[in-house]
Amino acid sequence: MPGLPQFNNLPSLAVNCSKAMNTQSASSPAALLREADARMTQALDNFFQRSRIPIQDAILRAMAAQPAPSTAAIGQTCLDWLNGRPDVLSTAFAEQFRLHLARPETFARPHDGRPAELQLLDDDALKRQLAEAKTAALLTEALRAEMLLLFGRVQAIRRAASEDPDRADGYGPHQVVRALSRALDALKIDSACGTFLLERVAVPLLDTLKHTYAALNQFLEAQGIRGLFAPPAAPAAASPRTTATAAGQDVLAHIQSVAARAGEAAPAGTSPSAGGTPLPDMPHRLLDRLADWQASLSSLPHAPPAGEAATLALRQLQQQSRHTGTAAFDLAILDALAGLFEYILDDPGISSRYKAEIAHLQIPALRVALASPDFFSDDRHPARQLIDLLGLFSRRFPEYDPSHLPALEQIRAACAAILDDPGHAAEAFAHAHGRLAAWLADADADIEAGLASDVLHLEQIERQELGTLLALENLHDLTERHPAPESILRRLENAWVPHMASLYVAEAGEGPGWRAACATLLQLFLSLQVPGSDAEREDRLQSIPRINAELRRGLLAQGATPAQLKDFFSAITMTQEYWVRPSGEPQDAVVSSFAPRHAAREGIESLTRQLPAAPPNDPILQQAQQLLEGDWVDFAPPFEGLATARVAWVGVHGYLLFCDSAGEQRFSLDCDRLAAEIRAGRAQIPEQSLTRKAMLRLKTYLAADAG
Repeated sequence: MPGLPQFNNLPSLAVNCSKAMNTQSASSPAALLREADARMTQALDNFFQRSRIPIQDAILRAMAAQPAPSTAAIGQTCLDWLNGRPDVLSTAFAEQFRLHLARPETFARPHDGRPAELQLLDDDALKRQLAEAKTAALLTEALRAEMLLLFGRVQAIRRAASEDPDRADGYGPHQVVRALSRALDALKIDSACGTFLLERVAVPLLDTLKHTYAALNQFLEAQGIRGLFAPPAAPAAASPRTTATAAGQDVLAHIQSVAARAGEAAPAGTSPSAGGTPLPDMPHRLLDRLADWQASLSSLPHAPPAGEAATLALRQLQQQSRHTGTAAFDLAILDALAGLFEYILDDPGISSRYKAEIAHLQIPALRVALASPDFFSDDRHPARQLIDLLGLFSRRFPEYDPSHLPALEQIRAACAAILDDPGHAAEAFAHAHGRLAAWLADADADIEAGLASDVLHLEQIERQELGTLLALENLHDLTERHPAPESILRRLENAWVPHMASLYVAEAGEGPGWRAACATLLQLFLSLQVPGSDAEREDRLQSIPRINAELRRGLLAQGATPAQLKDFFSAITMTQEYWVRPSGEPQDAVVSSFAPRHAAREGIESLTRQLPAAPPNDPILQQAQQLLEGDWVDFAPPFEGLATARVAWVGVHGYLLFCDSAGEQRFSLDCDRLAAEIRAGRAQIPEQSLTRKAMLRLKTYLAADAG
């Protein structure tokens, strides 16, 4: 706004980061654990203030969806707590989590171990436990990658601090949800109301934990903490996608159905037994005849002539197997796998040289599918992971690129190793996948080093944005709880909020400086209120010099000039003098006085019309948000000169860094912008996995054939 102080915080931000790194590097393992505990607890200590609006909307929507008197009464009780005392809810939440950190054994549910005796639960207690389990399971599934990375680092610190490393999961969703449930009980909130509120906080709690885990990981990474374990570094092409996984399950169900129908039919041939009674022929296992077929395939050329498709040996094997009494289940697997390879070898996005190597894997893949039919339903099966990785290689090392031939040599060596060990096909696939994934990681190391500066820049932007958002939420909550003149609020928005954002960046999250700034802001708002007693008045008078000193220090860190400081403190002093000198007149109108929001029973039926429409289920935005490092996006026309771009980095706040195969061209987009490009038809996220893509086509073909 014009006329208000504007402070440039960028120079001080870099200085703060440097100071923070120098200070943090000397931290002992025990001190790091205490700081991590404090940061995690700080996020919960402000949860209901920050998330009040989305939780409030969730409560009102639930009341509108079920306009029964009991639901209205429960919802109104939750609204009264949320609007009237969100700070009390948050304080109890954080306190219960502190108790868990201090004595984790007291937080275990009876069913977490072996209960000494049978315990009966009433309906309310059972509903509460089910709500806890459902919310925790939802959070765990969504946060699994961030959790494993964080737990590995915490485990490393705990081991260095000579503490029990098995308690590294103390920050997990189950513990957080349990702490919230116990906090509601500690506040003597009715059990039904507590369960209702617990069910409404899942989405805001997911957002809070996501950002908190990311900030903790960044903080510990800045200390040089490497985890004892981490999520498997599987290529993005092997990452699960729900729809395609379901397609694989449908294909497996089709195989089982075909085999079952064949088993119900009478056997085609019989042979006499010793007693003269005809017996059905024993079906032959296909596995017994694959060695000869593998020998015939070994004579195939490494690459087919130009314009000629790779040989599909499985169809030839299928024609012969139908006349040799092969088991119905084996025939169904063979038919499905042949169709799968048909679609894979027909994919125009795969190099012809790579297709030739994939064709050599037909018989080994049939071996593992016959031995383990979950090949079709499990997209993390070693054989499928390897084939998907070959598809990733084809995009990563295209034929026109100088790196194509070295990558092809690695693929040929991996496939040859699988063919040389037919007796252990599954293990050979897994070993080959590991070798190729390690080679790819080494090939990407130089590219990642070149992208480091861009990644650091985007991380700084994300931290700055998140720090600003959290600081504004803190400011708005205090404004509603403790009325203040608008002139002061605008000055704080333009001065103290940037200071808190810079602290968030410098400390990689809600560190000690951030927590101190939050406390200073709270004390400032309290100092602007008229005291209720002489004793309170005296305490406020004693606190003002300390508050002003902290404010001055923070503003100077933002590069504030003497004139800006004078303008800032003059507005604060005017309000404080109104109660320091009661004879004075108020200098400015008070704004944002707090009034709890009530939902009258008679208005419940109309809440659906009063509320804004629920956020649409946007599959395109969700698709953009599910991109992983290593995934590819196609652009037409080319975006920033790239027709196809690889995701090199995924931020926690929606930023994506893209690059070409060599990492020389790069650009950044956020998920919203990418979703807009997709809606406009200028971008497309192709299926990243060869086997999932083929499985979807195979499912469609089988469904049409059955119809």
